[in-house]
Amino acid sequence: MLVHRHLCRLANLPADRWGTYLQRSRPHYAAQLAQAGIAADEVANAANRVGETLEQTVGDPRGRWILIGGSQARSEYALTWGQNGQVRNVIIDRTFVDDQGTRWIIDYKTGYHGGGDLEGFLDREQERYSGQLQEYAQVIRQLGDEPIRLGLYFPRMAAWREWVAEYEN
Repeated sequence: MLVHRHLCRLANLPADRWGTYLQRSRPHYAAQLAQAGIAADEVANAANRVGETLEQTVGDPRGRWILIGGSQARSEYALTWGQNGQVRNVIIDRTFVDDQGTRWIIDYKTGYHGGGDLEGFLDREQERYSGQLQEYAQVIRQLGDEPIRLGLYFPRMAAWREWVAEYEN
């Protein structure tokens, strides 16, 4: 969650201020993790992973593209909607409309896959999170009629998977 919080803050800054922000934030990661309940003997390693993940994101062309976004850009975008008589709350990690008029809904995944078969891993992750992102597309569909693409971004690996949203009209 800490990575998500800082990615949100980075997305709200001009790109030329990202380096300064990361430099000033790095000393505080350990305290933020400890406050979140991370075990004392794991805090230092976790803080290093947070810093590396954020630095990898701003160093990756795809990561920069996501953070810069386009029009109607939002991070940690909380929406409430009704479906089948139930109220649903969703939080979308990142969404924006690109220069071609496509709405992107992107979910950050901070896990790491160190083994082989990266494409197989991404296939499984797409299958695993497809329903969640499809729900986000249903909600966003209420706000506009632009075509919607969904994406999973793994900043620790600079890995990416995208697909077209399927939604009911």
